[in-house]
Amino acid sequence: MPIIIGVFCALPLALGLIAQYLACRLPRRRLWRVLPPLAVLALTALVVAGRLRVWEAEHSPLTQLLFVPGLPALCALAGIVLGWRLWKRLWGPRVIWEKKGRG
Repeated sequence: MPIIIGVFCALPLALGLIAQYLACRLPRRRLWRVLPPLAVLALTALVVAGRLRVWEAEHSPLTQLLFVPGLPALCALAGIVLGWRLWKRLWGPRVIWEKKGRG
């Protein structure tokens, strides 16, 4: 069970978080920020296409496709969102509201 959680959930989450944070922090162009989500979606599509091509069992491959490329892709996309939020929190502009009426 820890291997499943670590390899299929924690590792893609951490890699997505690091990739998105670095894509937002290092380059100056905003175009680089869409590269990690596009890479995750392209890699997931390639894995799904490869697994469907070699599928030979008589029952549906839907459960296998949800578990193997689906769960890591979902965790990687969640990591990408967390990486963007971390970058926004650390490097985004802050708004400070001053209370009026205090003299």
